Amino acid sequence: APSDPVVDVDRERVAVTASLRGRLEALRQSLPVADRSALVDANVIEGLTIKVRRGTHIVDDTLEAMADWAPARWRMGVLVHFVGEQGIDCGALTREWAKILTQQLLRPSRGLFRRTPRGNRFVMLPDEESTLAHGESVDSMYTFVGRFVAYCLLRSIRVDAVLVSYLFRLLVDPEAQASLDDLREVDPALHANLGGMLDCPPDEVQDTYCQSFCVESEFVGVRRMAELEPGGADRPVTGDNVGRFVTLYAQHVVRDRSARAIAAFLDGFHDLVPHGRLSGFTPAEVEAALCGQPAISDEDVADLRDASHCSVDAAGKAHVQVDWFWQTMRDLGAGERSMVLQFVTGNERPPLTGFGALEYPFTVQVGEHMSAGSLPEAHVCFNQLVLPAYASAGVLRDKLMTAVREGREGFELY
Repeated sequence: APSDPVVDVDRERVAVTASLRGRLEALRQSLPVADRSALVDANVIEGLTIKVRRGTHIVDDTLEAMADWAPARWRMGVLVHFVGEQGIDCGALTREWAKILTQQLLRPSRGLFRRTPRGNRFVMLPDEESTLAHGESVDSMYTFVGRFVAYCLLRSIRVDAVLVSYLFRLLVDPEAQASLDDLREVDPALHANLGGMLDCPPDEVQDTYCQSFCVESEFVGVRRMAELEPGGADRPVTGDNVGRFVTLYAQHVVRDRSARAIAAFLDGFHDLVPHGRLSGFTPAEVEAALCGQPAISDEDVADLRDASHCSVDAAGKAHVQVDWFWQTMRDLGAGERSMVLQFVTGNERPPLTGFGALEYPFTVQVGEHMSAGSLPEAHVCFNQLVLPAYASAGVLRDKLMTAVREGREGFELY
């Protein structure tokens, strides 16, 4: 079953300025991609189409089709066909594919990522764990993930790749160092323990902790020791060097344990977005460009309405059902708003630069061909919602939410 919509309560909204809009436009124009509207040759379309199954199969099907693609092939774009479905990809199926693929790649059982203890972000597994799961193919797996993330960023496809903040810093600056603050996301308990060492009176550190510059770990029953610096096993932690110990320990946990995975991921990402292209962005801006704003605020609903189109009655005014729809959107909570947005557009978060950036304007129409007992229809390829002529705002809300909950996955040709 599809997961519930994610509302990132700890993520702050990114202020959208003219400078940010300009930088995003320059990024995407500097790395041109194929114009999907120009794909009129049937052989070309067939060559760009991948056929995938939903659910857990989507990773294997995608890798079988795309694992050997060179960066130039990625830039040509992809068209998606879901096996057993009639949907035609005008963009919405690609967004649906990207959403499901992201969910499956991030599943802990896939052996690439795990959730942070709070459950709201994802961190790469230590190299020994991901290698156990994938063997020598682990590098190619993370390289694919990196290319996929870059592809979504360049194509303005919003996905729930809410990685730990350190990974977004690395996308902007590959030389960025991990810090104790980064450890807070990855391992809050260890962060608290190391913070306690920093708070300990300097003359009591060595006797209290009896710690050297090394880290012990256990994997599949085997205990190992890693030195945090050469000769670390013979160097005690004292009040004079505890700050360095804490920094090295945090770097070991956040960066060094997953060094192979991080390197492969960055290699894949930079295949499509060369080094330095993101240097003018903040990590938070890159995250928001990829994942969207954290939730749909009242201001977002107003922006969506301002950017939308609607059908009108004989007097040239918006149908009353259209007004009821916007009243419903104002009354819904953030999670339900996300579900409606997913139902109509294929994405559950607001685009970073506002709804005016949608390829096709959000459209609300009243379908004269529909009976009053029908559920609303969504033509996701064109961001279009079609409502029956419901008799009241309450009926509209009930029918809309029923349709939204029943139709969270799957596209059919209307």
